[in-house]
Amino acid sequence: MTKNRRPVNIAIDLAMLIVIALVSVSGFILEVVIPSRHAVRMHGADSWCSHLCGLGRHGWGDVHLWAGVALLVLLAVHILLHLNIVSAFFKRKCPNRTLRMVLYVFLLMLLLITIMPWFYMFH
Repeated sequence: MTKNRRPVNIAIDLAMLIVIALVSVSGFILEVVIPSRHAVRMHGADSWCSHLCGLGRHGWGDVHLWAGVALLVLLAVHILLHLNIVSAFFKRKCPNRTLRMVLYVFLLMLLLITIMPWFYMFH
């Protein structure tokens, strides 16, 4: 890694840490603090409140969703910035070229499975 890319890497890593914390906190709020009506009615969950920091369950759901999207985008940028390191890792751990190509295709399929629902959402 060159010195001029180090601040970018640090900024992206810090942003990922913040977004991971936001996903975690919003998930906790959705599961424990403001559970769904179904969970309260059917499973005996305790609802501590119906709103927190001015947001209800749907508002926190939006925060959770978009923080997850931001995390995926930041993760993609992080991997692209470290593509040489990732490639060297796969070459070292999987020296068989054919097997490595199968692994790359598998990872690409996982990426497509992750991305495809978003195309449906914005269609």
